[in-house]
Amino acid sequence: MARASTGAASRRARRRPDRDRPDDHGPALLIASGVRGRLLPGGRDMGFWTRRLDRAADEREADALWWAWRRSCEGAELCTQVDTATGPTVVVPEVVEMVLGPPTTLLIKLLPGQLIGDVRRAALRLAPHLGAAALRVQPVGRIHARIELLDADPLTGTVALQLPAAPGRVVLGRDEGARELTQDWADLAHMIVQGVTRSGKSVFTYGLLAQMAADQRITVCGIDPTGLLFRPFAGTRHATHQVSGVADPQAYLRLLHDLVAEMDERITSLPADRDTLEVTAEAPMRLVVLEEYAGLLRTADQDKQVGKDVRAAIGRLLAEGAKAGFRVVIIVQRAEANIVGAYERAMCSLRISFRTDNQASVELLHPGAPRELGEAHTTALPGIALLSAPGEDLTRFRAPFLGGYGAYVRAVIEACQADPDTGPAAAAA
Repeated sequence: MARASTGAASRRARRRPDRDRPDDHGPALLIASGVRGRLLPGGRDMGFWTRRLDRAADEREADALWWAWRRSCEGAELCTQVDTATGPTVVVPEVVEMVLGPPTTLLIKLLPGQLIGDVRRAALRLAPHLGAAALRVQPVGRIHARIELLDADPLTGTVALQLPAAPGRVVLGRDEGARELTQDWADLAHMIVQGVTRSGKSVFTYGLLAQMAADQRITVCGIDPTGLLFRPFAGTRHATHQVSGVADPQAYLRLLHDLVAEMDERITSLPADRDTLEVTAEAPMRLVVLEEYAGLLRTADQDKQVGKDVRAAIGRLLAEGAKAGFRVVIIVQRAEANIVGAYERAMCSLRISFRTDNQASVELLHPGAPRELGEAHTTALPGIALLSAPGEDLTRFRAPFLGGYGAYVRAVIEACQADPDTGPAAAAA
């Protein structure tokens, strides 16, 4: 945005240097108006009076916003209490600068001991009292943050998934700051994805697999009780490591035993100077997708011993698989404790929640999530999710949209046709 000195329509309001601390009369503000003077009939310039009126309007708007910021911080407990000679005083993050938009932005100085995550966690409670639908909070240096007041949810709309994916990268989505969430798939952690029906969970999975299907260094493996997720992979190099349907629970166990045996063999054959496998086309990463995890376990539990052995094999893949080039993706409607145990959740450090039916489901997968965020997420639009990952604060994001099931089928078929192991060239050979 152009600064006020350029004559643009936005105005910049700064705290006067000699009035750093607010008193009972509110902030002292220095307004630099960027509004051009108006003309009277006949072409006479009314600029002086216009600028004076605009300055007064700016002062009133800035003063109201400053007080709204102070009171909303107190209500959201984004403040601290200091004992003084005249009694306790509530101190909130200082507003260093205002830009009276659109969009309106605040530059604030964090209080000692505060983090940018503290402001983000309070954003849902602050926004309505600042006259905004949502807040975009970005760090500025080490102790400042820029807060943009948004008129609408920044995740409204869709994010198109562009294929083919960049080599070695996987796109997870786009966050509220318009930052693309991408990750090197070799560094991808075990993942758990939860969400109720029609929340966008399946579409996210379609996009994830479509990005990985063509890479020679990845094999999409796993169990799909529905029979839909793996159907486009029929006849490809991936299909021999996949089981679909619910007719044969023993097939689940045979596949998992084969994967565990391969994992053990890979670990045994690691060179003396390495503790992790180097993923190559000859030793590809095994992406073990466990679709409809609750239904998978119910099917396996038809034989108690099979159910017990299936859980044990999954536990081993989670505990030891990362070093051998295995990544597990658990997909479930609700990551309840009786379905996804504490051990499994602990092993899945990449956690994604689409819309859930209660706040407790969010808290279970994202401990420490603000209660307000969990409650709001029960009505989230399809495709909007929460993400917890190593090195990331709890992040709200929109998943990329590939299209419906038909687009997913076409994307996988096209990706596998380009595969020299299973494409037309391989078939001709």
